[in-house]
Amino acid sequence: MTYETLLAEFDAGITTVTLNRPEKMNAMSPTLLAELKDVLSSAAEDDQVAVVVLRSTGKVFCAGYDLSPDDWIISQFPAEFEGGVDLQKDREDIVQLLKYWLGMRKFPKPIVAAVQGPALSGAGELLAMCDIVIASEEARFGHPAGRDLGIPPTVFLWPLLIGMRKTKELLYTAKLIDAAEAGKLGLVNEVVAGEELEARVRSMAEDIARTPVNHLKILKEAADNWYDNMGLETSSRQAADLDAVFHQSPTFNAFFKLVGEKGMKAALDERRRLFG
Repeated sequence: MTYETLLAEFDAGITTVTLNRPEKMNAMSPTLLAELKDVLSSAAEDDQVAVVVLRSTGKVFCAGYDLSPDDWIISQFPAEFEGGVDLQKDREDIVQLLKYWLGMRKFPKPIVAAVQGPALSGAGELLAMCDIVIASEEARFGHPAGRDLGIPPTVFLWPLLIGMRKTKELLYTAKLIDAAEAGKLGLVNEVVAGEELEARVRSMAEDIARTPVNHLKILKEAADNWYDNMGLETSSRQAADLDAVFHQSPTFNAFFKLVGEKGMKAALDERRRLFG
């Protein structure tokens, strides 16, 4: 099929999905998420597909959620609400977004991500739903939006992936880490030179595809059950509620008040002045 925001192709048991919004740094919009869900739904039902490779065009893997009003990820664009967004509606929207990610986590086959550049804020939720992440040396990871725009309902699965102390450090400071540190922490499986990324990811996908598809499904479910039994979904739902509370804060409202008055660039410039 032809998509507006993605490229999708199938070869030798591997479906390759490419985020294709380089002019927007592959920021996630409602259309992109809907198209990604469509591709994965097809791949889940196709017995010929053993593994999905997720990659992107351009120098940025994904800048997170799209901040423009036309592509705002949920129903209320905060700059349009002088007194702040409606808390109950916001919570309902965030819960629906969480259901999207938890649904992607239940995709029954392995997903291998190729990260060639920065993967920021909401992009961390996308990567958290992947099974294996291979990054180039140019990749960067972090949640800069944590200073003023909110928390991810899944918390990127960081408490499980990298431990509680490092999770808190990255959330509290909103700093970015490079690929080497991400590798040491276990946030990514492997770090390679940029020119080697595509070949290494393809090699990994081909190796995985040698395992029978029905066995891959069982192996993935067996591993994921550990997180489910630890209460991953319950913790995520609690974080969704806290994100809605975050969106009532003066700092959040001040950011979007400036967006309404002077535009997104001015608001981002002010954020950099305040937080670096």
